[in-house]
Amino acid sequence: MESWDDLKYALAVHRHGGLSGAARSLGVNHSTVSRRLSALEKGMGVRLFDRFSSGLRVTSFGEHAILAAERMEELALVLDLSIAGKDMELAGPLKISAPQLIIKVILAPVLAEFAKSYPNIKLTVIATSDAVNLHKREADVSILASNEPDGTLWGRKVLSQNCRYYGERKYLAGCDDASELDCINFLWRGDEPATEILKAYPRARVAAKFDDMVAVHGAVLAGAGVARMPCFLGGSTEELEALPYVEKQPYSDIWILTHPDLQKLPRIRTFMRYISEKLQEKEKLFLGE
Repeated sequence: MESWDDLKYALAVHRHGGLSGAARSLGVNHSTVSRRLSALEKGMGVRLFDRFSSGLRVTSFGEHAILAAERMEELALVLDLSIAGKDMELAGPLKISAPQLIIKVILAPVLAEFAKSYPNIKLTVIATSDAVNLHKREADVSILASNEPDGTLWGRKVLSQNCRYYGERKYLAGCDDASELDCINFLWRGDEPATEILKAYPRARVAAKFDDMVAVHGAVLAGAGVARMPCFLGGSTEELEALPYVEKQPYSDIWILTHPDLQKLPRIRTFMRYISEKLQEKEKLFLGE
C-alpha cells in the first residue's frame, strides 16, 4: 500500500454506500475516489469491494481494511484533539456549522463582523441544518436548532424560538376563515392540513409538499399558499405576514456547542461568546414578538 491516506477513501465508500456518496463526503470528484480505491486495491493485492450493477459490496478483505481504517481514524482524532487542546492563541482555523437560513437572515453580517474583529481566526462555514459530528471534528463549533442536543458536548442553549404560519401579503389579503386556504406542507406532515389550520380555516387544503425550508420559503413568497416557518424567518421577510387566527407555537431551541476538549481554546470561547450575544440581541425576532 503506497499511502495510508488511501484507506480513508475505502472507509468513505463503505460508509456512504458507493463512489458518489464518498466523493460528496470527501469533497472530491467521483473519478478521484475510483482512482484512489483502485490504487489501494492494487497496492494491497486484493479486491476490497465487489462491483455489481446495483453498487459496491465489501469483501472479507475489505472488512479487515475498513476495521483498520476506523482504528486509524479514531487514533488520528484523539491526536488532533490533544494537539488542538494545547493551542492557546487567539488565532488559527475555526470551522463552524449552522443552518442555511439562520446564516442568510441573521449570521452572515455577524460572521463578517467577527472576521474583521479577529482577522487571525480563519473561519470556514458549513451551511447545514443537520447535526454535524463534533466528536469526529466535522466542525469545531455547531450552531443548531434542537430540543435534544448531544449531551456529551459542551455549550449552552442560546435562546428559545417560536414558529407561525406565514403567507405572502397579497395572497393573504384575499383570504378569510371561509376561504379554501392553500397550505404548503412538509413531506412528513402528510396530505392533510395541520389541526390548528383546520380549526381556523375548515376549507383549507394541501396545495403542495416540500422537504426543505428554503424551498417552502420560496413557494410562500411566490404566493403558492401558507406554511409554518420559524418566526425569525417569516418575521424578517418583508413580503410575508402572519396568518390570522392561528397562534404561534414553540419551535426548536437554538444551541451553540463544541467538543469538550476544545472548550478552553481562546478562539472557540471567544467565538461562542460573540455569537451567543449577537443571537440574543435578536431574541424578540426569534420569539415572534
